[in-house]
Amino acid sequence: MTNATLTPLSPGAGPLAALAVRGGLGLAAWGLRLAGRRNDRERQLSRLEARAAARQALAERDALLGRANTRLL
Repeated sequence: MTNATLTPLSPGAGPLAALAVRGGLGLAAWGLRLAGRRNDRERQLSRLEARAAARQALAERDALLGRANTRLL
């Protein structure tokens, strides 16, 4: 954070301008945190592993259901 963001924009800027500056800084910080999470390699790999495990579990479930349905016929 620089000194420019902490000082008023102009002598008559008022609290609304200060609120806008603080809101913009908060939004920028949130965006940087989000970008950091999206670019986190370990987090991406863990999501890929979870998706692969879910696909495998669904395939196993479908196979079991298919066998059960054929036995009913």
